[in-house]
Amino acid sequence: MNLFRTISDFYYDITLHELRLMNRNTLYPDITYNSLLYLDIIAYKKKTTVSELSGTLHVSKSAVTIKVNELVKQGLVEKVQSPDDRRVHYISVKPEVQKDYELYNRNLSNAVKALQDRYPEKDITLFCEMLGLVRTHYIQEP
Repeated sequence: MNLFRTISDFYYDITLHELRLMNRNTLYPDITYNSLLYLDIIAYKKKTTVSELSGTLHVSKSAVTIKVNELVKQGLVEKVQSPDDRRVHYISVKPEVQKDYELYNRNLSNAVKALQDRYPEKDITLFCEMLGLVRTHYIQEP
């Protein structure tokens, strides 16, 4: 078994899955792949700000603001003013979009269930540690 190839194949399959969903997408026909990636991050982070997204993506605040405003205009994202600081606006995907994400994540949910049914908890814990290690190295700057 070639571990590097297996991880590369997994990443390829995830990317391909996202692109296929986007191309079949009848709910959001005008969304670009870049917008889909932003949506993925916003959905994952639940409640974030333009500044946090800018820092995460290493992209200027103005570029993130433009993309977020585009997603708001498309009805996919909402901005909510912080009750504590009027200068801060939290960004999140709209509840109906979050429900769509749950449908899109059905394959992942099925895979998790299959792993839990097949392997003991200690193996799942080890697998999670391994993925955590891959993730740690993957997100490092080259």
